Amino acid sequence: MENPYNPGEAAKHYDVARQLPTATTALWLGALKSAIGDHEIARILDLGCGTGRFSTPLRQAFSCRVIGVEPSAAMLKVARVKEDIVWLQGQAENLPFSDGALDLVFMSQVFHHLVDSRTALREIRRVLKPGGFLAIRNGMREENEKLKWLEFFPEAKTIEDRRTPSRSELTSLVTGQGFQRTSQQTLYQLFADSSEEYFKKITSRGLSSLISIDDKCFKDGVERMADWLKDQPPGVPIYEPVDLFVFRKGD
Repeated sequence: MENPYNPGEAAKHYDVARQLPTATTALWLGALKSAIGDHEIARILDLGCGTGRFSTPLRQAFSCRVIGVEPSAAMLKVARVKEDIVWLQGQAENLPFSDGALDLVFMSQVFHHLVDSRTALREIRRVLKPGGFLAIRNGMREENEKLKWLEFFPEAKTIEDRRTPSRSELTSLVTGQGFQRTSQQTLYQLFADSSEEYFKKITSRGLSSLISIDDKCFKDGVERMADWLKDQPPGVPIYEPVDLFVFRKGD
């Protein structure tokens, strides 16, 4: 399947569509640090880093070197304006690192985009040090019904339901490649401070399933969402569920 983020126009809209409030980013980094505990983290791979929205927070949270790897040249073009990160174009199935080079591989909303998940997981295991960590932040199929925007774009919901893993599927795939699950939690993250901001983010068309549907389906969905917005009280925040899995490579 073609990467929906290859077109330059899609990359330009990604940060608008996916931007998280500062408190939400802090929530994720706090949960990740708590799950990893006191283990030393000196080198992190932000795999499928996109425009780098987690790369700099990871560097700041762990005070270490972060490398962002992303297959889309258009997304990397946006990311490269951000400082203090090493940016590389590459695929999860063929990582440009030596064996045991990394302490932590972080993947945010990437797992369902992997071309070959088993090959990617074997590569991740190869480049991690013994005892190294794999953190997967991803939406789960069990939670799709709680994503309000999917009500307005049924064609996008069909895509999400087909490709988004269930918790048991993801766990089985990862542990089947030699990892041990150390923790899993569902966080209800603040995604938008109001319905108006939520509408702006969703209709910027930066989400991959919205990029994948045709223009008429997208336009019809925007109209349905606009009708919904008219009835929403101002200033009500929107929360969305996303899971955080942390796995560890065996010695």
